[in-house]
Amino acid sequence: MYFTLSIATIALVCAMTCPLSSAELSPATVERALDAGRWNPTADDTEKRERLPSDFVQELVSSYPADTRSIGLLSLALGAGKWGVDGDMSGVADPAGDNWQGPTRASGKHLMSYLVGGVGLPHLDKAPLATFIDYIVSEHGDIGPTSERSRMTQLASSLRKGKTYDQIKSDATFRKWMLHGLRSKDAQQWVLNYWLDTYWEPAYAASGGDVRLALVVARIWNTKPRLGQCAADRARKAGNNIQVALDAYVDCPGGKQEYKNRRWGWMKRPVVLFDAYSRQSAN
Repeated sequence: MYFTLSIATIALVCAMTCPLSSAELSPATVERALDAGRWNPTADDTEKRERLPSDFVQELVSSYPADTRSIGLLSLALGAGKWGVDGDMSGVADPAGDNWQGPTRASGKHLMSYLVGGVGLPHLDKAPLATFIDYIVSEHGDIGPTSERSRMTQLASSLRKGKTYDQIKSDATFRKWMLHGLRSKDAQQWVLNYWLDTYWEPAYAASGGDVRLALVVARIWNTKPRLGQCAADRARKAGNNIQVALDAYVDCPGGKQEYKNRRWGWMKRPVVLFDAYSRQSAN
C-alpha cells in the first residue's frame, strides 16, 4: 500500500522528529546576532532592550533567496524575542507601535534567558529544553561534578515525561548549568540553529517558499507546530495571507485571543522590514 504525503505534512512531522540539518548559520552571522544581544562569556540574565543593527537586517534580507535560512533570524529575534532595530528607521513605521525599541526584561526574550520564561532566546521548554540539556551535559560536562551531571540528566528526562521549565527553574543545579552553558558561544550557536531547524525550516516549507508568510508562520510554529500548520494552510489559500495567518493564530485550534494584543505587532516587524529593504535593493 502506498501513501502520498503533502509537503505540509512532511514539514509538520519533521518539526517534531527531524535532527538538526547540516546547514548552519555562518560564524559571521552568529557573531552579529550575539553582538546585537550583547552576549559575552561572563554575561548573565540581565539584558534588555536588545536591537538588531539596521545594516545587519538589510544584510539578512539581501542574502535571500540565495540563503533561505539566515533570514529566519528575523522571525526569531524580532517576532518571537520582540527585539528592536537600531539605526535610521525614518520612513519605516513600527507595526508594534514602539519606535523599533527592544523588549523590557519581562516582555521579551534574551540570549541569556534562564531565570524567567524559558532558556535562551527562544525560551526553550519541555522536550526542546531537554535536548539542549543533553547538549550541555555532553559538550560542557566540566560545568559541574558527576552528581550534577546526573541531576541534569534526570531533569531532562522529567521534561520529556511532561514536566515544564516552570517546574524546574528554581533548581539550583539547573540554574548553574544553564547560566554557564549559555555563556558558551557554541551553545548559543546551537540554540539559534536548533530554532531554525525546528521552527523556521518547516514553516518556510509549509508556506510554499513564501518568505513573507514564513516570517509570520515560524513564530506561530514556535508556539505549536500544528497551530503553525493551520495558519499556513489557511494563509496559502488567501489573498492577504499575512493577516489571515495572524487571524489563524487566534482562531485555529490551540490559538488564543490574547495573542492579538501581545504578539501581532511584533510578528509583523520582520515582514515590514523585509518589504522595506527589498524595495531599497531593487532601487
